[in-house]
Order: sequence, then C-alpha cells, then structure tokens
Amino acid sequence: MALTQSDLVSPEQYLAEEESRQERHEYYDGLVYAMTGGTLTHNILAMNLLVRLMAHLQGSPCRAFINDVRLQIESADCYFYPDLLVHCAETAKSSSTVNSAKVVVEVLSASTSNYDQGKKFTVYRQLESLQEYVLIDSEMKSVRVYRRADQGDWIFHAYTNDETVRLASIDFSVSLTELYDDTGIEE
Repeated sequence: MALTQSDLVSPEQYLAEEESRQERHEYYDGLVYAMTGGTLTHNILAMNLLVRLMAHLQGSPCRAFINDVRLQIESADCYFYPDLLVHCAETAKSSSTVNSAKVVVEVLSASTSNYDQGKKFTVYRQLESLQEYVLIDSEMKSVRVYRRADQGDWIFHAYTNDETVRLASIDFSVSLTELYDDTGIEE
C-alpha cells in the first residue's frame, strides 16, 4: 500500500499517542513503526550486559537503561527504543525519553539486522553525545562496536569467540563468555 501525506504523523502526534499505548512504537521520518517482541536469547543478551553495566556504573553520573526508555534524536525528528543505552546527563527529558546517550546497544535479529546496521545507525550518528554503537549478534558469538573518533569518523571493532569487548567511553569491558552466558550460543 502506498503512503499518502495523511499517513504521516508529526512528532507531537506520535508522542501523544505513544503515551496512551501499551505497545512500544518507534518514530522515523514521519512514520510510526510497531516494535516486535524479542526472543529469549535476545532478552538474555540484553540483561547480561545490563547487569554488568549497572554494577560498573554505580557511583558515576551514568545510568544504563533497557528497551523501555525512548531515545530522541532531535536533529532527525526520530524516537527509537534501543535495546540498551547508557545515559550520562543529569536529567532525563521526561520519565520515558532521553535526548542523549553515550552508548547505544542493539541486539540483532534476522528481522532487524539490516535496519539496525543501516538506517538506524545513520540516524544514531547524528546524536552528538553518542560515542559507541554496539551491535550484539543473537545467533552467533559476535559483537561489533563502532567508536567515534576525534574527527567524527567511526572506527569499527569486531569481537568473536571469547574475546573481551571494550567500551572506551565508559571504561568498561566484558568478555563474550560472560555476555553470552546462558544463551546456548557457542563459538
């Protein structure tokens, strides 16, 4: 079905409707997209990282949030629900929206992989606060980290097997063995 101008919604309409919905929706380029549920493996990966990040960030101004916190990218008029984000500003924009993140994490699935690595990363790069974008594969032991360099370029780091993932922006490390614990995913 072709979209018409009447199918497009404003950011204000999206936010008003999102507050009254039980399901989560992302907003990109005037369109609203329903979020699908994740698998058990997807959930375990996000939780394994969250638990370790929470312990690491304790006592710092940064906090880790999992998939119910909406990230606004103001320059692109977009709202996304990353699987996990690290927010280091003092206050959030609202109870469910932040407009900055130092680290954004997406757990890849067959249905979201291309989007997360393509259009979504293009939009995330517009977020001035973003220092690292992390993609966790939910089918094999593989993590990709994109790190912002001094001139705004992005440097790619790939981690496999039992290597240790390093997030320099928050001085954090986690081995793939720990991250993939209890997922059933082997090397």
